[in-house]
Amino acid sequence: MDRIHSLYLHIPFCTWVCKYCDFNAYAVLEGLIPPYVGALRHEIDIAGGELPIGPLETVFIGGGTPSLLTATQVRQVMERVRAIGLASSAEVTLEANPSNITGQAVEGWLAAGINRLSIGVQSLQPDALRFLERLHSGTDAIAAIRTARTGGFANVSADLLYGVPGVGLDTWLDTLQSVLDEGVQHLSAYELTVESGTRLGQEVRTGLVQMPDADDQLEQYWAAAARLEAAGYAHYEISNWAQPGYACRHNLAAWNYQPYLGVGAGAHSMFRRADGSTERLWNVKGPHVYIKQASEGGHAVDGNETLSAERARGEAAMIGVRLLEGTIAAREFPGQRQQLVGAGLLMESDGHVRLTRRGVELANQVGAAFLVEAAATQQGKG
Repeated sequence: MDRIHSLYLHIPFCTWVCKYCDFNAYAVLEGLIPPYVGALRHEIDIAGGELPIGPLETVFIGGGTPSLLTATQVRQVMERVRAIGLASSAEVTLEANPSNITGQAVEGWLAAGINRLSIGVQSLQPDALRFLERLHSGTDAIAAIRTARTGGFANVSADLLYGVPGVGLDTWLDTLQSVLDEGVQHLSAYELTVESGTRLGQEVRTGLVQMPDADDQLEQYWAAAARLEAAGYAHYEISNWAQPGYACRHNLAAWNYQPYLGVGAGAHSMFRRADGSTERLWNVKGPHVYIKQASEGGHAVDGNETLSAERARGEAAMIGVRLLEGTIAAREFPGQRQQLVGAGLLMESDGHVRLTRRGVELANQVGAAFLVEAAATQQGKG
């Protein structure tokens, strides 16, 4: 098994689960946080003794709302992470909601070893925040960014959503510019997608909500890309931009198909084998069940699958093609690659295969094409 240098920790608790959220998140269960932290620590301990892991180069604490943990609880978790082995230059990210970011919290997170803060801004517009069911105001979000930066965080990322009903192009760009004016080092802009199992999905199905059409969403996306480029941010992945030296190293490892360990309720892991195959595991989703299983035995695995070497190569190409600089993984599939180049969706340069502008717009379909060829190759060998 290849050595693991990236760790993801999932915190599934939220004060309120927004109607568009499709993550493994639960509201009104904050009383479970203390035993959950204990279970998380135990799972980390057991994994450290059983797997070839460390020194860790990246750690990402995501959710849910990890900023609901107290600074002491974050420190307790990070103590177990350090026991595995944490590189001195490691990137350690905590996701945070604006309403949880105070001067005291920032001081505690920094002391615990967090050095990158990812703030869920989503929007600054009152109507959009109400529609998205966010609990903070635009003023709160700007204040949170300022508190993080003045408190000592030198690496701050902000998440924004575009394609929100009722938010036109000019308003969207105003929000983007206001966040950029605060000097964040990294920005993620995600299309508001409608997932079938969410309350937003139900509202769209019943006609209560009408989403913007694809052309409007693309207009907002490319306008944001132009504004970010003009501001000096490199467009390094479909939904991510960064100032030089501030691309998210944790996500880059995943996009480059490097192995990672996931701990916590519903967390996924990916391990690479010497024969080129990939093993994926995922934990039980429910916090109660997770706490019981992880506390008792240090494991909470709910399922796993092994991908053949061919399928793993297809998956590496599917994920890697999201990087704007391109990927060498797609070179493993000359037939599909040439077809996509001919269709104007890919281009080749410096040994890398890259998405064209139209390819970016159809990235999911482009990526899936490599999986199709991988499956055909595997079937042919069978």
